[in-house]
Amino acid sequence: MPLKTQKLKKSRKLKESSKRWILRQLNDPYVEKARMDGWRSRAAYKIIEVDEKFKIFKKGKFVVDLGAAPGGWSQVAAKKVGQGNVLGIDLLEIDPVPGTKFIQQDFLAEDAHEIIISEIKELQKQNKNPNKTGLADVILTDMAANTTGDKKTDHLR
Repeated sequence: MPLKTQKLKKSRKLKESSKRWILRQLNDPYVEKARMDGWRSRAAYKIIEVDEKFKIFKKGKFVVDLGAAPGGWSQVAAKKVGQGNVLGIDLLEIDPVPGTKFIQQDFLAEDAHEIIISEIKELQKQNKNPNKTGLADVILTDMAANTTGDKKTDHLR
């Protein structure tokens, strides 16, 4: 894929850190490749590479994706394990991904554990899976603390 370099227009009033992030996104070949391949994010390639090396996804297994937004990892997982076997959880609202159930929830909340188990049990019932324990076979996370743009603060977080 040929590299292209884009610049920002001068009229935008953005913080310097925001400008750097936008420029990285505009010039990142994996962002463009993900868009062309139909993935929600460039992170899809990370989980595909992990799966190629460690074979974490198998048909019929149940996957929980903690911190699922924007849904790239859940999208890959649903393709690998089958429709209806992926549960994504995030504080942010996530656009639907075929074959995936999303919950807008803080997974650290007191009731989150029970909600996650009941949702997995429901998915297992719907898929007529003999394992109705509410346990996941794979737990994924690509979470990181929210960033402020200040290098020192972000490093500490």
